[in-house]
Amino acid sequence: MPVAYTIQPTYAIDDATLLETDLTNCTLLVMIGSGTFSYAVLAPLQRKFLALKSYSYQPRTVAMADLEMIEQIFDADRLLFTAFKKVQLAFSSADNTLVPREFYQQQLRKDYLQAALPHKTQDAVLTDEITELGLVNVFSVDKDMLGFLRKEFSSDNVMHANTALLKAYRQDPDHMAPEGIAYAEIQAQQFTLTIYAGGKLLMQHQYAHRGGLDIVYYIVNSLRQLGLSELKARIKLGGALTKDSQVFQELSRFLPRIEWVHRPDGFLYIPKMNEMAGHQFYNLYALALCV
Repeated sequence: MPVAYTIQPTYAIDDATLLETDLTNCTLLVMIGSGTFSYAVLAPLQRKFLALKSYSYQPRTVAMADLEMIEQIFDADRLLFTAFKKVQLAFSSADNTLVPREFYQQQLRKDYLQAALPHKTQDAVLTDEITELGLVNVFSVDKDMLGFLRKEFSSDNVMHANTALLKAYRQDPDHMAPEGIAYAEIQAQQFTLTIYAGGKLLMQHQYAHRGGLDIVYYIVNSLRQLGLSELKARIKLGGALTKDSQVFQELSRFLPRIEWVHRPDGFLYIPKMNEMAGHQFYNLYALALCV
């Protein structure tokens, strides 16, 4: 007989403010990653974050297994059934590529993705317009997962997590650093590397990793290919990482100018959020810049 259990959140952050707020006037920000499902509640008029919750589960090779885990989260978390005014869905996956707007043609969106990455033909191919950079982010999402979330949330607001990261990094004055700056948004098995120099975006790419040395390799190799020095360029880290972790220790051995990103300015955060390190859930907070 199968064992029934209730999936529990890894993080659950809120306070009395959540109960005192009419959530039908609020925005729900949802981030779906490899083995993760996270969300935050934002009161847009006050520009205040009211709650954050994150679930982690064992990544599976079959997409339907991920969907089954998310279905269990919906069964366990009744807040997800609130009639929020707006729901913004974001996917953090490696299946995306940036295309200059001047060369982009809508009818060729699958071809752009096919040229950059092995593409599963059953996936839905979507796009984000990044006007301020003159780019189009082309990405793919599992059709079953997308269909389930659209139905449950009654929302067609779908984007890629890297689009939000690009908007957030442009708010950081350090992206103008002439010696170059590499932003690394690190998750359990993958990380997104974004490099600027003098305010110009030079690259953004997502890589799989098995530890800190993999991340070091990709950062150093990318900086050198772009004519930048890993000894002079600033490195800003965000995501699921702590200063005591083995990954951070390995990064520190080879990259002398390591710093942390800080949650986006211009928003109010409840006390429990301010008690957390500012680099945690950076990609989730960055979604607020896109609504």
